[in-house]
Amino acid sequence: MDGRQTKSAWSYPETSVTLFGKLREARTGVDDEAWARFVDLYGPVLHHLVRLISPWMQDADVDDAVQDVFVRLVAVLRGGVYDASKARFRTFLTALVRHILIDRYWSEKVRGADRRGDPEALDTVSGGDDPGEVVDAKWRVACSMAAESRVMNEFALPGKSRELWRLVTEEGMKVKDAASLLGIPANTASKAKRRIEAMIGRVQELYRG
Repeated sequence: MDGRQTKSAWSYPETSVTLFGKLREARTGVDDEAWARFVDLYGPVLHHLVRLISPWMQDADVDDAVQDVFVRLVAVLRGGVYDASKARFRTFLTALVRHILIDRYWSEKVRGADRRGDPEALDTVSGGDDPGEVVDAKWRVACSMAAESRVMNEFALPGKSRELWRLVTEEGMKVKDAASLLGIPANTASKAKRRIEAMIGRVQELYRG
């Protein structure tokens, strides 16, 4: 056993579309419980997305950018700006993130802030080659990263599953080699890996919308 204590059964929250629908109904006074679940679900994804789009940003700047996204979302909820019939929520949210990052980039540029980083990275944010498609691809990666992190940190996983996953995904080891190193049967290791993949896939489904 890895000795790590986690929730025995992580409760899958409602999908993003369901949660956002509840929040929209509350417009003038955002439903605190639904909002807390929404932030818990999307906070990690937005952090990964901002980091992927703007890798030059410091941790504090990433946190500020994510907060800006949530502040704008509250304004959207209260103003009824988002129309689900015109754009998927994922498309709307990624566009909002992209616009916030563009605003932050240029406002810091105007203030003379040192903007280190790859200029091409800015192009993918400010409208280079198919920026929507580029950001959408980064969104999928961010969702995958957030889902994996959630499973690793919040799910109760049996035995040496976490270490097995780390050896396979981070160290690049084959399942049978990782199993041998950990002293567990290869078929048990394979089942554990498939179980974790299924968990990650289920969490990722929450972000579809």
